[in-house]
Amino acid sequence: LGDIIAYHNETTVDWIGAFAQASYTAGPLSAYGMLGLSSIKYSYQDHFTVANKKINSDAISAMQFKGGAMFDVSSNISVFGNFGIVEKPPIMDNVIATDGTVADNPDNEEFVSTEAGVNYNTTDGKIAVKVNVYNTDWNDRNLTKSVTSGQGSSGDTDIIYLTGVDQNHKGIEIEVAAQVHEMVSVNAAISIGDWSFVSDANGDYEEYIEGTGFVTTAYEYALKDLYVGDMPQTSYVFGATITPMPGLKVLGSMSMYSDNYADWSPGDREIDSGGTADRDQVWKAPNYTKIDLHAYYDIPVELGNTKLQAFIHIFNALDESYVQDALDNSQYNGWGGTSHDADNAEVFLGTPRYINAGINVRF
Repeated sequence: LGDIIAYHNETTVDWIGAFAQASYTAGPLSAYGMLGLSSIKYSYQDHFTVANKKINSDAISAMQFKGGAMFDVSSNISVFGNFGIVEKPPIMDNVIATDGTVADNPDNEEFVSTEAGVNYNTTDGKIAVKVNVYNTDWNDRNLTKSVTSGQGSSGDTDIIYLTGVDQNHKGIEIEVAAQVHEMVSVNAAISIGDWSFVSDANGDYEEYIEGTGFVTTAYEYALKDLYVGDMPQTSYVFGATITPMPGLKVLGSMSMYSDNYADWSPGDREIDSGGTADRDQVWKAPNYTKIDLHAYYDIPVELGNTKLQAFIHIFNALDESYVQDALDNSQYNGWGGTSHDADNAEVFLGTPRYINAGINVRF
């Protein structure tokens, strides 16, 4: 219908990789390991430029390593540990700028994870316990922030590239299962985490100024010690299973969640030219408890090899009202300024009580 307008860019992504894995078992010791190597490079060509030159980046290498071991101290106790390093190359926009400038030695995102724990089982197999601690560092996370430049009839959108966004996730997890009676078993799972940003971040905003060309402005973002949002950092789950008669099984679980910080964007914590920074924690949603009930019954009907099972699920049995997800300082649904309070958050409520029942037919 007409000529190409606005932009005419062509990009390529070339990727190659290889990996190897191995395992080892000898007596009470078992171990495994995995190593992967990859390489990626980009090209960018703006056909609207006079030179129509194809810009190529250097190949960016990345490495992935995971390994772990378990040692049986006795017939009841085993200890284990895992370690991993995963590198993630930056996306093309963080390597080749719109004016064709190629970044010098761009940083890979890096995940460094360490885990250690112990397993315990009683001799009769009626009690099992697992305890593990973990620490994960997410370094040099590459994020972007969209900004409106005000140019163009509809208002163009530009990008600020954030670098040096580092997070630390650490915590402890405990799992317990016990057969307290031939008809009753109980279980529990506890997870206590501490997930936060490690340091402040930087961002570069690139804009085109008529007569000057592309100009880059540096920004800083106040992230240090702020909690990571969009997921409860602490949870307790308790459950029980009852089999009062052959073919009938009834399960119940109670889940409690806390330290559920609202989702937020690091790009919203810009430090202004005077050095003023918003370092207040985001809004934390109220703690909540949810109970689910389930029952299964094998119908004693002979239909050849066909088996029938009736089931019923009651989710959120007490019809609890709770905030499952939230967005801090919502642009569209916040009220009363930007104080990181409940009236500034956009919330998403959990599903009310609902029941699902039916019959499974197995051939």
